[in-house]
Amino acid sequence: MDMYNALMDIGFSQNQIDEMDIVYHLQLLARRKADKVKKADEDVLYIDQVIG
Repeated sequence: MDMYNALMDIGFSQNQIDEMDIVYHLQLLARRKADKVKKADEDVLYIDQVIG
């Protein structure tokens, strides 16, 4: 809550703060999705890795 009050004190409107929250949330979701895809690519088992 202190962060919101500080932003309002320096002149940000509630709408601007809400927009920043939405952008941050979408960036966070995109980063998590990219990390999952990267991890899935690392976990792929290729035919030359199979012993036998």
